Amino acid sequence: MMNDMPESLAIAGAWGYIGRKFLDAAVRRQIPTTVYDPASAPGDVAFDRFARARDEGEFYRLPADLFHLATHPEHRHTGQRILLDRAQRETVSVLNEKPMALPESPDACAQIVAQTTAGSALMLYDFPELYDPLTHRILDRLRSYRDVRLTEFTVCRAKDREAPDKPRNYKRMVPIQYQESVHCLAFVLFVLGNVHGGVGAVLDDGIRIRATSDPYAPPNPDAYAHPVDGRCRFAVELGSVHIDGLTDFKRGAEFTKRRTLRGVGDGRPLCIEVDYLEGHKRLCFDGVEQTVDAREDSYESVLRTFVRLRRTVKRGELMSGVYPNPAFARITYQLSAALWRASHQREEVRLADEAALLGFDAAYTGDVWSQRRISAKA
Repeated sequence: MMNDMPESLAIAGAWGYIGRKFLDAAVRRQIPTTVYDPASAPGDVAFDRFARARDEGEFYRLPADLFHLATHPEHRHTGQRILLDRAQRETVSVLNEKPMALPESPDACAQIVAQTTAGSALMLYDFPELYDPLTHRILDRLRSYRDVRLTEFTVCRAKDREAPDKPRNYKRMVPIQYQESVHCLAFVLFVLGNVHGGVGAVLDDGIRIRATSDPYAPPNPDAYAHPVDGRCRFAVELGSVHIDGLTDFKRGAEFTKRRTLRGVGDGRPLCIEVDYLEGHKRLCFDGVEQTVDAREDSYESVLRTFVRLRRTVKRGELMSGVYPNPAFARITYQLSAALWRASHQREEVRLADEAALLGFDAAYTGDVWSQRRISAKA
């Protein structure tokens, strides 16, 4: 039987929250792993279970089966450049983190798409829910109908990211629209894109976005040059499909990753409910609870699904179809940008189609909350 995991893994940023999740998954599955992270290592790391690269140069020369870039966008430049240069000569597999670029650097997204298209890189982005077996069960359910029309999504992704007693909360973040709402938007696009045969077909009936946001109150404010959004409520129309969303990092927020889909299948109402919360996963079709292994690890699922896609889908299709590839990640980034702009200009953002979305510039400015305070005083 073929191994369902990468033959070897190289993780940049292994001491961060996501990097550590994948490192722990690799150690559990006994995947030969090398890490690079110049930051101080946590005290509970089992150093005898993996190797450490001495520097970036050594790390990015590794013959790893899969590289995971678990770093902030501003720290990925060197790694992306070296790996994409290697991809001009050989196939390189990369699992990249979101957001695709810094909020103030939207042009970087188009550059990454162009670079990955030109070489032999196989780069997918880490939207864990898109790799989860629950999502593929949802798609199988929708494909079981002769005629299906989705009309409404309710999406909620929340956790307390302000409590000072949680070490995770001291990790610096970007505005929640790029940090967390992007996961909800990616889920909606992925499902609708599979139903309609492409993401363009989802967007070309028009996009309307309304949203409000509240500032994040981090336990370590000195780590931030300016306040960022910590909660966002939004309503999005993709053609005739309505999406209600909440992403919440504020103090006391419920810890959840809920999704609800409603529509009509073969002339009858349909309702699918799912929760991707680690350790509490749930799936319900039309009021009937489905058997779920609530303990299934999302990060192992990402690695397993990456390997399966690489084996079963031709690279050209994987890098252009409805998969979490750079072109897909760029669209989610642009939707996040439009969501941020709608939150702060306090009026609806309207875009005609996919081309208009890709050309949209949120004109992101990081000190918007300071500007609001100044405006209020004036």
